[in-house]
Amino acid sequence: MNGSRLSDDDRDRIRARLAAGETVGTVARALGRHRQTVSRVKVDLDRQDGTRLAVKLNFRVTEAEHEHLLAAIRSTDLTVSEAIRHLVRQATSLLALQSPEIEAIAAARRDLAAVGNNLNQLARLGAVGRLHWKAGDAALVRKVAARVDDLVDEVVGLIAEAQGRASFDPVVVQAKAAAK
Repeated sequence: MNGSRLSDDDRDRIRARLAAGETVGTVARALGRHRQTVSRVKVDLDRQDGTRLAVKLNFRVTEAEHEHLLAAIRSTDLTVSEAIRHLVRQATSLLALQSPEIEAIAAARRDLAAVGNNLNQLARLGAVGRLHWKAGDAALVRKVAARVDDLVDEVVGLIAEAQGRASFDPVVVQAKAAAK
């Protein structure tokens, strides 16, 4: 099979496997074809269904980053382009935070830092024997713990909301549209 022209049946088999979500490399190995041959069939398929990759990105990374990326890619059946696209889709949810959310997370961070400072002061006082518990101290500690829990819940909610907005899942998009 290798080295011969693709028959219509070969093209159909390649298209079916690509449509099922297999990578170019996996399909090429399974069918005994060169990766570039399968890639050309994929380009034709992408043109037909409107998902053609039209934007080319050029960017620089350090040698160490490049080695880490290549090592991660070698452990998968992805091409470099497929891996980068996968990373972009994953990162979209991280980049989807809006200005009010970023400000809210920064405020929560400041509040948590203040709580941390207070806990450090208590620990220092306890270490030198100058901490003497009174009847109301336990209630104060419970109040601080409740505030920390509230801040964590707030940050988790902001991130979950941002991830929901960034979702490419058609079911999520339809659910959002129906909710409006």
